[in-house]
Amino acid sequence: MRAVCIVSEVAMIRFWVAIIWAGVGGSFCAHGAESRTNGAVTESAIKGVPRIEFETNFFDFGKVTGMETISGVFKFKNAGDGVLKLDPPQASCDCTDPKVKPDTVAPGESGEVTYTVKLERPLSGQRFIRVRSNDPQNPSVQLNIQLDYTPLFELSPKLLWITLPAGKDEIAGMAMISRNDGKALGIERLTTSQQWISAAFDPALKADDTSARINITVRRPTEPPAPFNAKVQMWTTVDGKTRPVQSIVVSGEILGEVSAVPSRLYWVIPDFGTNKAAYPAEALTRKIELTSVLGHEVKIQRAAIDIKGLSVQVVPKDDKDAGKKFDLILHFDELPEAFTNGKVTIETALASLPKLEVPMTIAVAK
Repeated sequence: MRAVCIVSEVAMIRFWVAIIWAGVGGSFCAHGAESRTNGAVTESAIKGVPRIEFETNFFDFGKVTGMETISGVFKFKNAGDGVLKLDPPQASCDCTDPKVKPDTVAPGESGEVTYTVKLERPLSGQRFIRVRSNDPQNPSVQLNIQLDYTPLFELSPKLLWITLPAGKDEIAGMAMISRNDGKALGIERLTTSQQWISAAFDPALKADDTSARINITVRRPTEPPAPFNAKVQMWTTVDGKTRPVQSIVVSGEILGEVSAVPSRLYWVIPDFGTNKAAYPAEALTRKIELTSVLGHEVKIQRAAIDIKGLSVQVVPKDDKDAGKKFDLILHFDELPEAFTNGKVTIETALASLPKLEVPMTIAVAK
């Protein structure tokens, strides 16, 4: 009987100890959970929550004419208590170029989304700008621009292509401009984006004419022959301000006594791993052909390249075209690591063409 009592007492002691430990442990766990919760609340309070607020998300330009571009701004502030971070804004069309400044805004501070709309053709309706941020309640905001644009002038052609041949120092082109509302042309001056391009109205233009011919001359620049893109702008005074109202795009190519084919090289390197021996020869080698356009013999003095790991060799053609045709052999001695731009520079003994450059883009597949 005594043994049974002893066993019963031990069992009771263990029972009460278990209850006591459960209470203490539960209290400890509850206290630990509360501490973690309070820590999360404290951390959240420190970080805060950003909130973006725009003064307005809509602007109406109304009817627009006689302009090349229109610009505006949408202002905003960070009305939250956390740091606001914005992605680059995205426009609904290529004609609209939006920018945000700054892209990181402290609580209570302000910023703005500026934009420029190119008016290259009739536009009617709305254009949109999408602004994304780390505002958890409003992560994406759409800004709306309303306009009704009718061109005041008509150009023919809008893009003028001019090629200056080898052996010539200048070449002329022509474009026509007309005013659509029947009034006098009213263009006060013409400017060009390159010093070696000039533009002037035809001498036959009269003060009350609604249309005119524009004569454009491209002269050989001092830079090495290359493709070019330029612009002729027409200016007039509106509301007391002189501004460009129309532009002609002038593109083309300046040809030297030596031509390069291709004149610009885009080279994609496939991915065969990090072992250069695994790459076929054609993947790491390219050829550029040099030709004397006027059929004269040419002395190539030097060829150099500014891309790391890429070598260049000048190889004359056979006896029939000796001195008139050459191959530039480009070869990667080291595997390229990343996308890069560069150029091959060819130096000649020609007074009219001391240097020829071939731009290059190297794209590395990954």
